[in-house]
Amino acid sequence: MLKSLFVAFGAVALMTVNAVAADAPLTEDQAKRFVESLPALDALGESLEADGKMDELKIDPTPKAGQAFKPYSQAVSGLKEKYPSDYAKLDSAVKPHGFSASEWGLVGDRVITAYLAIKMEEENPQAMAQMQAMDKSMLEMMPKEMQDQFNQVLVMMETIENVSPEDRAAVQSVKGQLDEYMEDKSRS
Repeated sequence: MLKSLFVAFGAVALMTVNAVAADAPLTEDQAKRFVESLPALDALGESLEADGKMDELKIDPTPKAGQAFKPYSQAVSGLKEKYPSDYAKLDSAVKPHGFSASEWGLVGDRVITAYLAIKMEEENPQAMAQMQAMDKSMLEMMPKEMQDQFNQVLVMMETIENVSPEDRAAVQSVKGQLDEYMEDKSRS
């Protein structure tokens, strides 16, 4: 489950580059516990993939205009709805890290968006300004498929731009661990 999700996020981050309580900033402790939980979920993710369940969950790793970007929460909800026994396994796997399955999903949403924001700042800090400065008439000359891709990138960038400084700071404290995890997942 996580492998597919992280690979998709990594691809978006390299191409262009919310929370348990929406008003409360993500804490370093939450970010740390989330990252520490990831290896424990690898076996569950591999099992879901092997059983063909990942395709049925239809997790979309790209934000859509007008919709909150909540890939982990959506995956957890889909798991709860379609595969309750696997949801129970997820809940059991994240409990030692201080989360319920739903809390884990909410924290994961914030961790991944903050991580992508940090990566984008590192790799191309001017990307958003460049995208916004693009002449809109050029966009209209692009084929429809390219327009759709461009608009998806814009939505992703706007999502990343809206990550709070507190969430960025919390995830910055575990960025090295996330980088290592993502790198390991991209090789497997």
